[in-house]
Amino acid sequence: MAEARVQFHGADYEHVLGLSGKWHGIDIEYVTVQPPRQIFERMLEERCYECCEFSLANYIMLRDRGADWLHAIPVFPYRAFRHSTLYVRRDSPMKTPADLRGKRVGVPDYSMTAAVWTRGILKEQYGVDWADMRWVSSGRQRFEALPGASVELVNSDLEADLIAGRIDALFTPNPADETKPEAERQLRSLIGDVQQAEEDYVRDFGVYPINHVVVIRDDALARLPDLPRALFDAFRDAKSRAYQRRLGTTLMPWGTRHWNKVFDMFGGDPLPYGLDAVNRVVVQRLADYLFDQKLISKNVDIEGLFIPQTLKFGA
Repeated sequence: MAEARVQFHGADYEHVLGLSGKWHGIDIEYVTVQPPRQIFERMLEERCYECCEFSLANYIMLRDRGADWLHAIPVFPYRAFRHSTLYVRRDSPMKTPADLRGKRVGVPDYSMTAAVWTRGILKEQYGVDWADMRWVSSGRQRFEALPGASVELVNSDLEADLIAGRIDALFTPNPADETKPEAERQLRSLIGDVQQAEEDYVRDFGVYPINHVVVIRDDALARLPDLPRALFDAFRDAKSRAYQRRLGTTLMPWGTRHWNKVFDMFGGDPLPYGLDAVNRVVVQRLADYLFDQKLISKNVDIEGLFIPQTLKFGA
């Protein structure tokens, strides 16, 4: 009889604390990996994890390209706005996203979920089409864009390129420049009031961007048919405990006030699981961005992305 045990590889979040344990007869061990992009890259190259956190954009691209060895459940462990990822030099004349038209813009991996969301937000919220910019990427690319999306590949440090003026702007979540003392920084955010821009995006479009999803390899699914339910319930219960403890509010000044504001804004649950109406909108928005940006070849059947039995989870 097969041992009902599995390791889940994911990032270190407050809402997964205490997730390890036995669920529906399956022993789940949560293994933390930082940064999570290491998980995505190894999964794509080696298919080395039975189940793990994974890039939602990359998962949709895999399915579009006919891959059938990886299956998703509607658990979304990481969401993030991307307005804060737009950087220019401090002395740049650019003031707003509209100034990006015609500019040479760097992005580490053209196909990463953060970049897909950023380009989509630029077009939808600011009217700046991704095709109006010249794209430059460096390093290993997880996926190639389809014909119609022109991306120049370079072998250089994009942040250094921006500081030297070889590119005009950079999309990156964590520039090294931000680790320097304020007076020594050479870059600035292109969007001045990032939080206000993000709140405007939620108000106008009803979207808190999903970046990652939970996936299961096909052989693990065959070995442990109850694994989708076990993982869903493990994530749901861990998140519920985090909500009850209001994790984070005791660490940060004004944490409780901010907690209350955010939970009011998102109807009591900023991280909903399950393929409910809210999550359908968000996943569909990302799929639409992928199609518009020439990263997938056809429109997506949202329900077809997930294991059929999981479509009712959380309902």
